[in-house]
Amino acid sequence: MRVRCDGDSRVMEQLGEKQDFEAELSRLGFAHEAFMLFVPRASASNGADPWTRNYTVFVTNTVTKRRNIYWGGPGNRWVADFAADARSGLYGSPEMSRTDIHSLRVTARPRLVVASGKRL
Repeated sequence: MRVRCDGDSRVMEQLGEKQDFEAELSRLGFAHEAFMLFVPRASASNGADPWTRNYTVFVTNTVTKRRNIYWGGPGNRWVADFAADARSGLYGSPEMSRTDIHSLRVTARPRLVVASGKRL
């Protein structure tokens, strides 16, 4: 499953940073579903080319509710900064993330009932 990404993420995706982020999550052992990215719409100040503008990336671990903000754009390495923070434990442990995601899936499964009233 892919990481959910909201906001104005076109530049980040075109530069391959979202894919780099997902690869880093896999390398670190985190479940992709446990993370969400939000990139606020960049203002069109001074008519700068959108490919050369800096932008903000909000990264949230939706399981642990831990989050941080990174700068993206030319000269910034937000994915590497995220990886360093994740390795230091800022987002919790990968095992906790995977266990919580799995338990959420198990409890959210629909139950099948047959005509006799017995649960399957």
